[in-house]
Amino acid sequence: MLGARIMGWVVILMVLSYVIQTYVGNPGIVDLPLTLYLKETLGLSATELEQFKGIAFLPWYIKPLWGIIADSFPLFGYSIKSYFLICYSLAFFIFLGLSQLHSYTISILLVSFVLISICIAFSDVLTDKLMIVKGKAQQQTAILQAAQWSAAGFGGAAMYYLGGWIAKNSTLSVALSISAVVPLVGFVATLVLIPESKVERGTVSIQHSVRVLWAAVKSGQVLAVLVFTAFLTLSPTPPLLFYRRDVLKFAEDFLGILDAIWSLTFGLGAITFGIFSPKLSRRMLLNLVIGMSAIATLTLAFIVGPKSAVLVQTLNGFTSAIAMLGALEITARVCPLGAEGTVYALLLSVQNFTAMGGSIVGGWLYDRGIAFPALVSIGVLFTSLCWFLIPLLKLERAEN
Repeated sequence: MLGARIMGWVVILMVLSYVIQTYVGNPGIVDLPLTLYLKETLGLSATELEQFKGIAFLPWYIKPLWGIIADSFPLFGYSIKSYFLICYSLAFFIFLGLSQLHSYTISILLVSFVLISICIAFSDVLTDKLMIVKGKAQQQTAILQAAQWSAAGFGGAAMYYLGGWIAKNSTLSVALSISAVVPLVGFVATLVLIPESKVERGTVSIQHSVRVLWAAVKSGQVLAVLVFTAFLTLSPTPPLLFYRRDVLKFAEDFLGILDAIWSLTFGLGAITFGIFSPKLSRRMLLNLVIGMSAIATLTLAFIVGPKSAVLVQTLNGFTSAIAMLGALEITARVCPLGAEGTVYALLLSVQNFTAMGGSIVGGWLYDRGIAFPALVSIGVLFTSLCWFLIPLLKLERAEN
């Protein structure tokens, strides 16, 4: 009974945290208005836009650092709550400050969104640490991850729709003003929902954290999963926004509707994964991840107009959820006891880095005249090569 009560509280916290994260900056209400501002007002190419996002996303590549800081340096006696409050406060003031401007330079936007990414990435590490520790103790990591991402999917639908409406009918500063409200909700929720006992000093030393990371890197299990998921996410990603906007001439609000549809079906995919994943063997999970990733990419080649775009977004959202959550579950299963949060953050950092690399390569190829369908084919082929990694890395035995 106590275990069920604890898990219920953890699920509520996971759901709320991921909804807040989705609305603030991953991707955020401001995502589409900002992307279109960079593309159509400041004139960034597909490559330049992905490079901007790659730099703005930098804090997500060093997630273990945020975990080490929280573990080693508690603030005001708290190692979790204090950092949540600081992250949400800083994000609020940055959004509020940006919303007072009427025009923006690349430098101002880049610095601001790097700082916002630090806030969101830091809070994400704290949330994931709680998920992986509590989830492995109850053998419920798949359920918790499904709860996180179904919340992000369903909650993100309204966020994408609102972002599309703002992009068509209003300005970037309005999107930034609305975004400023969300961190305030997180601030209040942290005060109310996170019980935490005071500590006199850090629970883990920096030296210990570094040793744990180094031991994880040398571990055959962790290294095999790291290589597999990195290769999986490195697949060149076609610049979908440029194709929809420049070739298919989709309006801003329709782009928001398409992303909202994708987000809803992503949530359905996350729920489906949460129901069936505990019954999947490692071999089935690996094949599912690769297969769903390839299908998700392949569907993009069939976008030729508004109706096909709706159908593709529906299928793509569902398959993307299963592929991503499958990869995350494989990652969670190999995290060693006592170092779950740090190692999980390390593995996700590598995945984030390689995924952004794939996006930059995809944008670069598109700018050099490679047709969108050809880019899709390259992505599918690259993803399919991951099947050869299963026996090569002995992934079926990479289990705790």
